[in-house]
Amino acid sequence: MGFYHEQTRSDRDQYVKINWENISPDMAYNFQRQNTNNQNTPYDYGSVMHYGRTAFSIQPGLETITPIPDGTVEIGQRQGMSNTDILRINKLYGC
Repeated sequence: MGFYHEQTRSDRDQYVKINWENISPDMAYNFQRQNTNNQNTPYDYGSVMHYGRTAFSIQPGLETITPIPDGTVEIGQRQGMSNTDILRINKLYGC
């Protein structure tokens, strides 16, 4: 789509906690924070570009990503783009 996964956003530490101890060491690069242009859009827990809670876990069921401040918020999905995904694409490509 032309942008980084949501949990690598430059401002992600305000919205999620990365549980480094639960991440498979050879996959930790997937969680490195990037210098991102967020197109002045809010953090999107429901983005198709957001990993699920246990992505790349060292053990099934261990959380690698925990939403903050509300740990019960649903994160990640694969049904389709969220409204914010669409907004961000339109801004990025000038549509």
